[in-house]
Amino acid sequence: MLPFFWRFFLSFIFITAISLTIFSTWVDPNSTFKELLSARLPDLLLLLLGEAGLAGLLTVLMRNPIYNLRRYLSGSNTDKTLRRIEKRPDEIGALAKALSKYTAQSNATIDDLMAQQRYLATILENLNDGICIVDRQGSVRVINQATKRMFQIPESAVSGQTLIETIRHHKVLELWQNCQTSGIQQTAQLETSMDRNYLQCIATPLKPYEEGNILLLFQDVTRLHQLEIVRRDFVSNVSHELRTPLTSLKLITETLSDGAMDDPPAQQRFLKQMETEIDNLTQLVQELLELSRIESGLVPLQKTAVDPCAFINETAARMQVQAERAGLTFTWDCSSNLPSISADTARLGQVLINLIHNAIKFTPPGGEIHVSVRKEKETVIFSVKDTGVGIPQKDIDRIFERFYKTDRSRSKSGTGLGLSIARHLVEAHDGKLWVESTVGKGSTFSFSLPIK
Repeated sequence: MLPFFWRFFLSFIFITAISLTIFSTWVDPNSTFKELLSARLPDLLLLLLGEAGLAGLLTVLMRNPIYNLRRYLSGSNTDKTLRRIEKRPDEIGALAKALSKYTAQSNATIDDLMAQQRYLATILENLNDGICIVDRQGSVRVINQATKRMFQIPESAVSGQTLIETIRHHKVLELWQNCQTSGIQQTAQLETSMDRNYLQCIATPLKPYEEGNILLLFQDVTRLHQLEIVRRDFVSNVSHELRTPLTSLKLITETLSDGAMDDPPAQQRFLKQMETEIDNLTQLVQELLELSRIESGLVPLQKTAVDPCAFINETAARMQVQAERAGLTFTWDCSSNLPSISADTARLGQVLINLIHNAIKFTPPGGEIHVSVRKEKETVIFSVKDTGVGIPQKDIDRIFERFYKTDRSRSKSGTGLGLSIARHLVEAHDGKLWVESTVGKGSTFSFSLPIK
């Protein structure tokens, strides 16, 4: 393509040649174009010079605004230059106005798309579920923070790596391959070896718009898995706790039916044993109902201002006779000038009595039990310390679970619900219950309550 100058200049020469030819026929029909050209050569040179100047002027008038428009589109010029060109009354000005309008619309569209992209990126990064998009070659195109957290992927990992390099789990790779082959959604459950978390992985083909790409969705179902284990344990534990007294009652009734009814001493002994087993069943049912009501929030707390020292003196005095009967040294003390706490006295007494009763139960004769209360920061801490058998370290994290017993062979050691009830009651008071223990040396159960 010729530059603007030569286009204008050659156009002027062409027009001049045609004009001279026509003009020569008008001036002297017998003269030729060559004769006229020779006669008017100085004038023609001057005309050509003027045409060159006119071509240069038109070039400047045409090329500069177009050049500025091109620089504006490339981002080199500012809006000020475009507004100056818009003031021209010709087609170039109209073109600049159309370009300005198109640019504004394009910028608005781009800003809207970028805002949507940032919005979607924010949602993607804040999802609790893991997201990973893999293309047909097996390269990771998109991965969010949840996926990196679930599989402990380094933050330096970027898109473009292969799936097996990013998520080092063979089941994920197999799931992606099966989905790629079948073209339908695939689901699998897997366990991460790092934290033993249970994940549900769903592989979905992104078609028809992203043909060949697979969306991998990772959902953390660890909590659901734990709840399923708790449910199974609950059924198993209830069955275990019910089986012993029911079996005993059945044997007693069979024995009585076989002739023990005719032996008054045996009859009284079996009836007393039946009464004991029925009491055990009643206690189990009552504690189950109590725990269910506490967990569901159906037990409102009647909170009042409670003096910790007066509370511990009254509660400990109730348990002193039982401790002394078991051959134990039972003491308690209270720090001076303790602030009041807001608590339900009956429920709080239930917690402390349960802890003291357990200490009495698992401390051999000759041992010691000490109950104390003290202030620490913004809480009041109640402690029950014993010199009993202690709790193995592996059981400490589970000691407050329903029905959990450190030694299941102790059929007369309670239902295993007391500590669970105590924990829920303490948490209902916005407190915390914990235990420190050493096997063979004893345990210290403590719970803290916020100061009123």
